[in-house]
Amino acid sequence: MERVGYVGLVALALVVVGCTSNVADTTTTTAQSALTTSTASVLVSTTQVTEASTTSEVAQTTVPLSELQIMLTEVDSGFESPVLLVADPAGGTDYVVEQPGRIVRADGQSEGGGHAVALDIRGSVKFAGEQGLLGLAFHPEFDQNGLAFVNYVDTSGQTVISQFVVSNGVFDQGSEVRILAVDQPAENHNGGMIAFGPEGFLWIGMGDGGAADDVFENGQNFQTLLGSMLRISVPGSNDAPYDVPELNPYRNGVDGAPEVYWTGLRNPWRFAFDPIAGDTAGADVWIADVGQGKIEEISVLRTDDGAANLGWPVMEGSECFRDDECDKDPFVLPVSEYGHEDGCSITGGYVYRGRAIPELDGHFFYSDFCSGFIRSYSLETGDHDWTPMTGSVSGVSGFGIGGDGELYVVLLGGTVYRVERASGE
Repeated sequence: MERVGYVGLVALALVVVGCTSNVADTTTTTAQSALTTSTASVLVSTTQVTEASTTSEVAQTTVPLSELQIMLTEVDSGFESPVLLVADPAGGTDYVVEQPGRIVRADGQSEGGGHAVALDIRGSVKFAGEQGLLGLAFHPEFDQNGLAFVNYVDTSGQTVISQFVVSNGVFDQGSEVRILAVDQPAENHNGGMIAFGPEGFLWIGMGDGGAADDVFENGQNFQTLLGSMLRISVPGSNDAPYDVPELNPYRNGVDGAPEVYWTGLRNPWRFAFDPIAGDTAGADVWIADVGQGKIEEISVLRTDDGAANLGWPVMEGSECFRDDECDKDPFVLPVSEYGHEDGCSITGGYVYRGRAIPELDGHFFYSDFCSGFIRSYSLETGDHDWTPMTGSVSGVSGFGIGGDGELYVVLLGGTVYRVERASGE
């Protein structure tokens, strides 16, 4: 294992046998062809736009949740295998991460010569199945240091976290610094999501190394970075690629790898922070962990829940996995789950904190790559299925919070939708 930084990452089944990436019949409406950000500069360092969150600022009549009607509006298309949308911290049009190895602008130029390219590292990226360019996060102090971080699988099959300098919306390829690199024992569960937490640290979700049934025994091995959530401080001090935060539970390296914060994850393709009101350094962390063959799950932890264990492979969701009976007490169980009669591979999103639909405040949106439902979960009101209104959109590979603070849905087939209030409400 290369220790340019000791890495571990998340992974999702972007390509699942038996699943189709075709977009099913939808009730979406085509609107403007460009995603535009708000005029104010919005920094999405924690994957959430919090300044546009409070419902008290919304001068709009609300309706009971049971009466709310939403729809998906197509806003841009023509992307090549997109997996994530990220707001531009400098206030420009949103960025879209393309799995083959590019980051482009969601500028509506698909019919006029293609989207503006911010980064093209296709020559360094292995694009196959679940591998590719999978994540993007901007430093919380981007306005001062211009730093962005990406997550990709390189041509040797390693998962890599790299740092780039961004100037005028373009990534300087010559500025790349590899922060972390880790060998992957299989081609799936490669990871994808990176994001900055409210405390300013970079969080990295790591899959268990791939194959099936945690054959590499990484889920409960605290000394490996695989099957874990990592937390590091970047850039590092004294020319180090990164530092280990003082409150990381295994910082001394005795009981676990210093970078490991949480363990027992199988394939957390996406996770998201939802800041806690009145706590500038705290947030709820929503993790959508892809299941083995039976259960897809959503877990919620707080950023200060160090050393938490989500149970894989002792558990799959809320059920024992390897044995008929097991001790569930040591593990964090999911707040919501669904079986494979409803889908095959969960795609996690974000907690809605936008202005346009205040009724959805606090709802974590998610989908399934195969069945394409659109659902949300609220800690207060539970699960809600919006698919009868939005239609099924199979092939959902990611979500995004745009510079406008609103929620977007990204399809691997190349289309981006915005979640909107249905016309006539």
